[in-house]
Amino acid sequence: MNWHSLENKRILGSVPVEPDGSAYFSVPAERFVYFQLLDENGMMIQSMRSGTFLMPGERAGCVGCHEDRLRSPLGPKPKPTLAMAKPPRRLEPWQGEVREFSYMAEIQPIFDKHCLRCHDFGKDGAKKICLAGDRATTFCMAYKELWKKGYIKAVGAGPAEIQPARAWGACASKLIQHLRKGHKDVKLTADEMDRLITWCDLNGVYYGTYHCAYRDSTTGRCPLTPQQLGLLGKLTGASFPNSFNASPGAMVSFDRPELSPCLNRLDKNDPKYAQALELIRAGKEMLAKRPRADMPGFVPCDECQRRERKFARRAAFQQKAREAIASGRRVYDER
Repeated sequence: MNWHSLENKRILGSVPVEPDGSAYFSVPAERFVYFQLLDENGMMIQSMRSGTFLMPGERAGCVGCHEDRLRSPLGPKPKPTLAMAKPPRRLEPWQGEVREFSYMAEIQPIFDKHCLRCHDFGKDGAKKICLAGDRATTFCMAYKELWKKGYIKAVGAGPAEIQPARAWGACASKLIQHLRKGHKDVKLTADEMDRLITWCDLNGVYYGTYHCAYRDSTTGRCPLTPQQLGLLGKLTGASFPNSFNASPGAMVSFDRPELSPCLNRLDKNDPKYAQALELIRAGKEMLAKRPRADMPGFVPCDECQRRERKFARRAAFQQKAREAIASGRRVYDER
């Protein structure tokens, strides 16, 4: 899904915090939700790293997890918070409809527009960081470069310890700090800066969906078979480890095969070069026939579609069961 994290993200919306620090709002039922506190610039101060789940009509507060559930409020008649004195607020959407957050849809177009004149393959800026959107074995070149070279500060699947305020996310990311100070003649719009900040605060997600097109590859995303990838490694000496933290970075470009970094290890007159280039071109052709989840035209593999049909059947049955409970009828589990 991501560099070392396992979840996709949707931004449900935001609400203001009252002067006394309180907030009271509605969230969609039956969604795994978590909360972030943002500053005046829309940058994360702190975030929940777990989530909560509410059923239709249910109400919940912070006491129980963040206060002792066995203690009563202080004082004989505690003063109500400012937020609770008003009806619950509705979430204000973030830049359009609620959607699965995809790096290639939301973030890479910003780099394509502002950065590639200096940070594309073969250009001086690429010696420091390459921001090309060329797709590699799992992610794209720019995504792997930003992670590998420490331009974003995200906690991903760890560490387990509580993190101090502003210790990670946009506030602590070199990418955002660099752009806010100003970088040459790069002029981002408020919308573009907001997208970059939000992406960092979402833990640097990449794929918006769990579904994959290549279920037999290690990550479900690579158009080359494990055998082809192994051969490419033998020909070029490049490493394609299963651990992303151990990865040397993006070694192939399926968009522009001849620019694949792994080929730089070989002389163009070496027969291994032609064989390696042919393997990468085969991956490009496969992606054209069967786009993966970071490309237009993506269709989930048969196994993913089977699971979706199973979930849809179960959801339909759960709806019947709820209607039966409301009307006093009975329904029985499917066999």
